[in-house]
Amino acid sequence: MAVSSPRRAGSEKLAVLVVDDDARVRRALRTLIESGPDLAVAGQAATGAQALELDLQLLPDIVVLDLLLPAAANGLSTLQALIRRGRPVVAISISGGLRDPALRAGADTFLEKGAREMDRLLDIIRAASLRPPPSSAAI
Repeated sequence: MAVSSPRRAGSEKLAVLVVDDDARVRRALRTLIESGPDLAVAGQAATGAQALELDLQLLPDIVVLDLLLPAAANGLSTLQALIRRGRPVVAISISGGLRDPALRAGADTFLEKGAREMDRLLDIIRAASLRPPPSSAAI
């Protein structure tokens, strides 16, 4: 079942759901994302289960998802669930070894925490939000 996003008018901000188990990282991502005049953090989650619940409640335009999450709903399974819903996902992790599994699972892109490419996060969020959702046959 695909879940649509509430963003309709070009003047509205892009709603981003931030998912990371570290509160400091969530705060840093929120500060960075909200520095973009066209972006807003719609919500924050510390676990995959919270992310999936908030995704249904908030219907964000895009999700920035840490792949190293605690509990049963880990990052990759959360990523797969979000992709099945048609949600664009920017996957992030301290472990560069998760790049290939994340991209195979359907992430729009993968960024390694602490790498230079994180400087481009806002542009990457904007670009990923414009891509059409994957067809259900591809998943």
